[in-house]
Amino acid sequence: MSQAARKKDERIDLRVDDRSKELIERAASISGMSVSTFTLSSTLQAAREQISEFERLSLSNRDRDLFISAILTPSRANAALRAAMKSKKRG
Repeated sequence: MSQAARKKDERIDLRVDDRSKELIERAASISGMSVSTFTLSSTLQAAREQISEFERLSLSNRDRDLFISAILTPSRANAALRAAMKSKKRG
């Protein structure tokens, strides 16, 4: 079912001060939208960005455990790393 065909039964009510309302009305007018459409559009965009940011920065339990293990259990230097360290000491 398309988004336009979905029944819109849910409501969100906001209480704002006069200045906030005027600002929202002006921005909606400049955008060529109704206050409701502008508010919904802006809120959905902010919600998507917030969720995306959270999901990018969140580690799964497995990722967290691997990260902590890597920090607490350093691996041994391999031949290439030892050669690079010797080269750095000489130079």
